[in-house]
Amino acid sequence: MRPTSLIAPLALLASLTGVDARAQAGSSLVVEGGAVWQSRNKAQIPNSSEGTPFSLRELQGGSEEAFFRVDATWQVGERHQLRALYAPYSITRSGMPEAAIEFDGATFAAGLPTEVHYRFDSYRLSYRYRFHQGANWTWWGGATVKVRDADIRLRQGALVEGYDNTGVVPLLSLVGYRTLGERWTLVIDADGLWAPQGRAFDVALKTRYAVSDRLSLGLGYRTLEGGADNDDVYTFAWQHYALAEVAWQF
Repeated sequence: MRPTSLIAPLALLASLTGVDARAQAGSSLVVEGGAVWQSRNKAQIPNSSEGTPFSLRELQGGSEEAFFRVDATWQVGERHQLRALYAPYSITRSGMPEAAIEFDGATFAAGLPTEVHYRFDSYRLSYRYRFHQGANWTWWGGATVKVRDADIRLRQGALVEGYDNTGVVPLLSLVGYRTLGERWTLVIDADGLWAPQGRAFDVALKTRYAVSDRLSLGLGYRTLEGGADNDDVYTFAWQHYALAEVAWQF
């Protein structure tokens, strides 16, 4: 199931539980953390007969890792927002490939301990415009410029080979708020876009409890899926996040 297919049912679930919505305006700082695990992480470099398709997840194992991200939003006027996001992610574990892996010009033998390093750090800057404020929902939409800093590296004894890639990706941005009571708010937050050469989707469903006018605590689920398929590389990963957050509005 693609992450895009999650948006409609999440919105339907929210519409069945909400009451009056309130405008989610104001500058804020959100620190998010928790556990992340992979359901898929595949690579083939180069993306030709000279490269071997293999699963980083199978070599690294499927258990969870800790994560954090920092999200800052600046309110610019009544209907405009700017957002900056820092979302690092890396995992280094060892496994033994069942078959030899041709990776970026090097051959990694089967049956030998192999260290697998995967890193995908994300830096984003978004502009969002409040296009709807009704009795049930407040919606903001806009665009995101994402800078990805990615690295895949294999190590087998003295043999080390890595492939790093830094690039800029344009995404669409959408966030919706629905008040679930005097202190509870439901949040749907999404960045994503599809293109023939690849895709990226980051979708979260969260509930927030307002401890005070400025401080909120939240819990939720996030899924991040995407990758590239071009003449040079094939890389696709799907991660899942169980998250807790602290949000400070100022």
